[in-house]
Amino acid sequence: MKFNIGTYSFGRDNDLSLAEMFKKAKEIGYDGIEILERDIDANSAEDLKQWAEDAGVEIVSIHAQFEGAEERIPKFASLGGKTYIIPSYAFADKEEALHLAAKLNDLAKIAKPYNVKVGYHNHTTEFFVDEGKPILEYVIENTDPEEVFFQIDVGWATAADCDVPAFIRKYSGRIRAIHVKENNASLGTGEPRHEGAPRPRMQFGPDGKPIMSEEMKARFAAMQERNKVQVKLGDPTSRIDWFEVKKALDEQGLDEVFWTVEREYDYIPGRINCIAEDAAWLRENIK
Repeated sequence: MKFNIGTYSFGRDNDLSLAEMFKKAKEIGYDGIEILERDIDANSAEDLKQWAEDAGVEIVSIHAQFEGAEERIPKFASLGGKTYIIPSYAFADKEEALHLAAKLNDLAKIAKPYNVKVGYHNHTTEFFVDEGKPILEYVIENTDPEEVFFQIDVGWATAADCDVPAFIRKYSGRIRAIHVKENNASLGTGEPRHEGAPRPRMQFGPDGKPIMSEEMKARFAAMQERNKVQVKLGDPTSRIDWFEVKKALDEQGLDEVFWTVEREYDYIPGRINCIAEDAAWLRENIK
């Protein structure tokens, strides 16, 4: 088993450079890295490659948007990257889900010559039901099964009351990645945003640190309150059976499934302490 960590999981309040994040990831027990759109856009391919080589980690995936993907995918492929994952998209019903499916199919055609697969990552709203079915299912059922896959965020799916092992079995062969995130409470799906609905985007200063307006501060405070359902891996209050998740993933018969830790809440002081404990639990328990 190989385990990956997203640079997002290091949080916003650390002083590590990207190169230092790669080294720290290896030091605390991770094999690979999931980078962000801003990581690849702000740095040269040569630097990213060198930092990964120096740290002894592999850049396996990226969370990035549709916009700019045509230019970004060749650069990502040059790093040895395998999976280009759309981290979120506003869609609220069957019709909008079918539009997202078409966009993913089109993106997969761009990525295919570079041997890069295209994926989509869920939160909770993708399990909102329209016309008798969670809207994420319309996306899965209308995308190319050879070129488009899904990264199930196990924590958020569970928060939306999805039976994750059953979902993986229902769409066997389509789940090529998961986000490892513990969960101990139901939040429901929430109300999805319609396609094109405005959403504030984080702005970053020259130092790479976020510029926090009062609106963004309030938004992130609300998010942190919601994120408290993310507890320590293996916590006795967990609603997730990770062994059954692994069994369902293994039953797909895929050559490789990417396990990537995404942590958004610190159950003890210090994000690095939390993600180090996440790595230790995975290595001890998931074989």
